[in-house]
Amino acid sequence: MKSVIAYYDELADDYDGSRFANSYGRYIDALERGILAEWLYGAVPDATVDFGCGTGRLLDFAGTGVDGSVRMLQLAAQKFGDRHLIPADLTQIPLANAQMQAGLCFHVLMHLAPEKIRAFLAEAGRIVQPGGRLIVDIPSAPRRALSRRPSSGWHGDTAASIETFRTWAQPQWVVRRWRGILLFPIHRIPAPLRPWLTGLDAWLGRSWLARFASYYVIELTRLP
Repeated sequence: MKSVIAYYDELADDYDGSRFANSYGRYIDALERGILAEWLYGAVPDATVDFGCGTGRLLDFAGTGVDGSVRMLQLAAQKFGDRHLIPADLTQIPLANAQMQAGLCFHVLMHLAPEKIRAFLAEAGRIVQPGGRLIVDIPSAPRRALSRRPSSGWHGDTAASIETFRTWAQPQWVVRRWRGILLFPIHRIPAPLRPWLTGLDAWLGRSWLARFASYYVIELTRLP
């Protein structure tokens, strides 16, 4: 079976175009950026790390990026030549203890088995200072139960409820808040209509319906 890193090494040169240059990708990007701009307000980019930064889509929020795909980092360096980019497994990162005030990790955990997610959260907990923030996303298990999404065998298969994620985060992290995104089956909605739905999607992601969104965005606080 192809590894996650090998998959992204092969996909790297087409990643930005295939994933985020279309209306579906722009829809996701707008929702994620809206949350990050709010939740990372006041965070110093030089003290923020993007775990699994890929080609650097969200490196305007972080001064350091870590990724296992060397090709992805090469492309990130072309866009953000002033960033500190580190090729590393997310469970063994060459950063000092409590070096960062905040971190983010998007479109990564869905590829990892629960035990590796726990190992990553432990490593992130070593790097982020007590009281610091970590913002992550994970597919929603309740939504997948409703849609009966078939397993791919590895790609994007891991999902969780908020309750399950709370247990994964212990003992270093506590869930401070969370939101749902992608309430709508946006891939089935005509492309010209998609930009008009982002505001409504963001609003619904704060409502009781958020449990049934496609993804959760979760803010964790590092415990003392």
